[in-house]
Amino acid sequence: MLAVVKKPRIELCLNGADRDVAALMDVIRSKYDIIIVPSDTTAEDDDHPVDILETDYWKTVTPGSLLAGTRLKHGLTQKRLATLAGMSHATISAYETGKQPLSRRSAVRLAQAMDEDPDSFFENLR
Repeated sequence: MLAVVKKPRIELCLNGADRDVAALMDVIRSKYDIIIVPSDTTAEDDDHPVDILETDYWKTVTPGSLLAGTRLKHGLTQKRLATLAGMSHATISAYETGKQPLSRRSAVRLAQAMDEDPDSFFENLR
């Protein structure tokens, strides 16, 4: 079952014992207006779940943009990440803007600085 909260938009996929799912749904319903999308159907409008890997957007994602997103998730500036990874600010900027390709070696250093998996920067290439 897929539960979609319209505002703020939250999507949950719930699996498990029926009584546990029902109990969780009761808690969610007490706070949010929700719609239920059965797992074997899709919504009739454009507001239905889509596999991100099949979207045009995902085709534009680069290792540099994934690096930038990860850096922002950790609340780091390019300068601070550069210091933590032992790189220059200009190098971080070049990776994020696509002016310089992100190498595996650099990905490992950057990932270690943020306690992340270096493969996460290359998810769009899989």
